[in-house]
Amino acid sequence: MVIGIGLDLVETARVERILARFGERFVAKIMDAEEASSLPRGGPERWLSLALAIAGKEATSKALGTGWSRGVRWRDVVVSSGRDPRIALRGRAAEVARERGSSGRSRLRLEVRGPLVVGEAWLLS
Repeated sequence: MVIGIGLDLVETARVERILARFGERFVAKIMDAEEASSLPRGGPERWLSLALAIAGKEATSKALGTGWSRGVRWRDVVVSSGRDPRIALRGRAAEVARERGSSGRSRLRLEVRGPLVVGEAWLLS
C-alpha cells in the first residue's frame, strides 16, 4: 500500500553553481560524511550525483508529507543512487514514516532528463 508519493525536479546547472559558490559546506549541510563520501570526487560527475541525491531527498520529504519541517532534516534522508537507487530513513524521517503507517519500505526513481533531474519517491506500508 502506498502511504505517500513525492516528486521533485532539480536543475543540474543550479547544483553546479551552488557547488562552485559554497563547495563542501553545502555538501556537509545536506549529507553526513558517509553519504558524502559516496559522491564522485569532482567535475560534472560530482554535481550530477549531488543533483540526483537532492532530487531523491526532496521527493522523499514530500512523500513523508513534511518537507523539511517538523524536525525532518536533510541528513535524515539518505539516498544511494546508482543502478538501483534506494532511500534510507533515519531520525525524525523514520519516526514520521512509522507514524504514517510505513514499515520504512520505499521505492525511488531517479532520472536525468536533459538539464533536469527527476526524483520520484514512494513511501510504502
